[in-house]
Amino acid sequence: MPHIWELTGWDADERPAHVTELSREEIVRIRDLFDRRLPPAGKDEWLACAAYEVTLDLQPQVLTAIPRLEFKPGLHYFVEGAVLSD
Repeated sequence: MPHIWELTGWDADERPAHVTELSREEIVRIRDLFDRRLPPAGKDEWLACAAYEVTLDLQPQVLTAIPRLEFKPGLHYFVEGAVLSD
């Protein structure tokens, strides 16, 4: 099944202020940084069942894995995915 992923920076009004699409290869590079046991279904191998917070202490690790990304000050970032229907 095809997936889509985004890194979204949310502003203080809970609006998406900075959105970057991520590729499957990029998700493979960062997925082990997150606790994927959170979704009720068990393991979320492809980060597609929940929103995963990219905390300030995690941002340098994400940037090491995906140098093209940018984190803007004052935003709260999450990686979110979805499974697309065929």
